[in-house]
Amino acid sequence: MTPSFLPIRFKLLTLMASVACVALSLTLHAAARASKEFAPATLVEAVDYTPCGDGCSRFVSPTTAFCFRLGDQFTVGEGRSYLHGEKFSGLEEFAGKPLSLRFNRRSLWVRTPDGPGLKLSRGSHYENFKDSGCIRAVHQPIIAAANAQKRPSKLPTDAFPLASSGYSDLFLWYQCALDAEKTEIVCQSWYSNGDSHGKDFFCARTLAGEPVGAVATLDPLLSQTGRLVLKSGAVVRHDNRGRTNGVLDRPGEACR
Repeated sequence: MTPSFLPIRFKLLTLMASVACVALSLTLHAAARASKEFAPATLVEAVDYTPCGDGCSRFVSPTTAFCFRLGDQFTVGEGRSYLHGEKFSGLEEFAGKPLSLRFNRRSLWVRTPDGPGLKLSRGSHYENFKDSGCIRAVHQPIIAAANAQKRPSKLPTDAFPLASSGYSDLFLWYQCALDAEKTEIVCQSWYSNGDSHGKDFFCARTLAGEPVGAVATLDPLLSQTGRLVLKSGAVVRHDNRGRTNGVLDRPGEACR
């Protein structure tokens, strides 16, 4: 992450924390609403990752992203420490097993059946959880924060926010539509301030080969920039044909 992005990202993170707190307090199982009480939960996934990709400095702490299920709801958290291996490896072994969880506005506390409580920070930006419930829990506060901001006047009315797969922007605005032949989905994208980010192209079929009948079937919480997912859970095939300035290098080539 370059320094020029820090002020914008800090404001977005602050807004996300407030929105996430409200959203989670409204949706979590009733037994977990009291921050001073532990409630039964299950660790769905625990994954080590680098939060800033190849742009990390040597001073960035290693990170583990955690996803928990409380009843039919999901929440995510992260643990960061230079003593990462000693501090969090034990908790990773509890994936798929029951434990207890409590939270406040900023933190999660996890307690295993035979161990002390472990404190995690609320929220995560890890994009590669396998469980769709975990992915939605990551994206929900980002999308809520985007919608809570003043919408740039230059955006079309049907543009919607998608969580960004990059490290400098938390989200981009997208507008997607089928082309006239209904063989391709063209998505125009914008930065959070409304400046153009360019176009992205997808085939009008899923990875399994099923046709995509309407863009309205997209799931904004499962999708992210560069990756469209339908409400059915099916992933839309990205268009990998060569282009120059948005124009196909080989006109007539089938979408692939």
